[in-house]
Parts: sequence; C-alpha cells; structure tokens
Amino acid sequence: MGDHGLENGNGMTGAAAQPLRLRATDAADLEILATLLQDAILPGNDMQYDPAANRFVMVVNRFCWERDPLEGVSRETGGAVYERSLCGVQFHHVTKVWQTAMPSDRKGSLFNILTVKLGADDDSADGVLLDILFSGGGAIRLKAQQLEIMAEDIEAARPSMVQPDHGEA
Repeated sequence: MGDHGLENGNGMTGAAAQPLRLRATDAADLEILATLLQDAILPGNDMQYDPAANRFVMVVNRFCWERDPLEGVSRETGGAVYERSLCGVQFHHVTKVWQTAMPSDRKGSLFNILTVKLGADDDSADGVLLDILFSGGGAIRLKAQQLEIMAEDIEAARPSMVQPDHGEA
C-alpha cells in the first residue's frame, strides 16, 4: 500500500486485525480504497455535505475485505464468520455535490456501495470529479479541488455471518 502513497496510520500490512485508517490522494490510492469500501452499507441519514468546511462525510458499515474469516468461529451451519466495521469516510476539498436516482427522503433508506471512482468526464485542470455508485442505480457525484479522502474504522469490528457474493465464478 505504501507504494502508492496510501497512508495507513496503524502500520497494517496484509490482512491484519487492526482498524482501517487510510488516506487516498491519487488514482491508485482511490482504487485500493474503493475495494475496501465495496459492499459497505450506508444509511441515508449517515451522509452529509458541509459546504463551509468543503467536506462530504459518511459513516458506512463496511465489510472487512482485507481480513480472513475469524479463526475458530463458525456459524451453526459450519460456514465461515467474517467481520464488518463502522467506518468514517471524509472527502475533502469538495465544492459541489450532485445526486442521481436517489430518494428525496433518504432517512429510512440503506444504500450498498458498489464503488468509488474518478468521474468519467474528469477535467484535472479544474479539480476532480468523484462518483460514489450504489446498487440499484443511485449515485452521488462530488466536485473537489483535489483528491483527498480519509477513511478510518471508528468502532471495533463485529462478526458478520454473510460474505457479499457478486456471482463471480
């Protein structure tokens, strides 16, 4: 991870049981962060844009892709037990937010993050566009002066009986 400038404040290498703490500042960092946020569940009321601070924040319940199943623990059916953790994600230098196919009242909604990526029509001379894509077709687009995202687990991981399945063989 250090090869891409991705900072990990906990010195985590590989699949360690330490909390996630990452800073993404370029496309390679973003690709790693997007992988770690894939299948995160985002309650509709746990995302907010703060224009005074130029920051978009969200708290997600992320699947811990970087960790192996828990050792010595299994479900009643014998299946593996995985982990999820609450993770705070801050997008810095944000000047504008758009949303597509999102409900007008998001309070009771849950969104599943598919990916976070650079916008297709990104013009790096005028900042960056970041797309947060959700299953079901919803999306949030952020306009930022530069790419800087901080992600940090804010709670100890908890057991999860289900590993997301994308139907890949």
